[in-house]
Amino acid sequence: MVMRFSNHKGDEFEINTPEYEINPSRSGRYACKGRRKHGGRESDKSDAVDITLSSQKAHAVLSSFSHIWLTEGDSVTLTCEVRVSNAGWRFLWYKNAPYRPGFPQVFHESSGYYVELVSDSIRGAGGSYTLSPAALRHTGVYVCRAERGEPAYHTEFSNPRPLLVSVAFSGVSPPASVIIHSNWTQIFTSEPLSLSCGVQGNSAGWRLRWFTDRREKSKCPTDWRSETGSSCSISSASSSDFGVYWCQSDSGEQSNPVNITIHNGDLILESPVHPVTEGDPLTLRCRYR
Repeated sequence: MVMRFSNHKGDEFEINTPEYEINPSRSGRYACKGRRKHGGRESDKSDAVDITLSSQKAHAVLSSFSHIWLTEGDSVTLTCEVRVSNAGWRFLWYKNAPYRPGFPQVFHESSGYYVELVSDSIRGAGGSYTLSPAALRHTGVYVCRAERGEPAYHTEFSNPRPLLVSVAFSGVSPPASVIIHSNWTQIFTSEPLSLSCGVQGNSAGWRLRWFTDRREKSKCPTDWRSETGSSCSISSASSSDFGVYWCQSDSGEQSNPVNITIHNGDLILESPVHPVTEGDPLTLRCRYR
């Protein structure tokens, strides 16, 4: 069988196989018809199809959700889409994780980290993933990507988005907590700052993680001193040291996250490090440099 392909420009391509590969410069409308190799009647021309190719790999986009700070029991929906076309894609959801063999590595703005497929990742065509009820273990950085076809073609990983869940007061403490040795989350530039993981029991296997400026790291910020993996300090904080910090164990256990802000001005309204439950005492303080 000889196949003859034609495009919207009137060009015809005759080949001896039922498949024809095109490159991005030949995007357009295509049709085909066949005839026997040694003469004989030709078939009718097929219906035409529009084919658009790009030299760039498709990207998935993880849409912003309304808020990244949640309390256990809340619900949140993440949305993933492929801007070129959402038709026929299956969406996969991933969360940052300690390194294990076979885990994919995601790079974003010069930062790299490992992710694992979320165990209940929705492989349907919907493009949304709901956490309900949210739990402390859901704290982390999420990315998505899409696949379609057999064998599967995968898009690039999406932009990362943090999701930060705090434990509601229930009389049960998280297995670890971020200890801020100044006791405040609002810091002036040039002030010292020291963070560590307070762990019930052995602190081995616990690490400080931080997310800032859409990047996630599993080690102390640049220029910080690290006594151990679970402790970081700096003698003079800079504006680039802001971000959300939490403790995470090699087995995936996590602490409440805390938000550290660094201020260039001369006045700070200081508030408690951890969430306050209704009925608890609350002290606010203005601090002047």
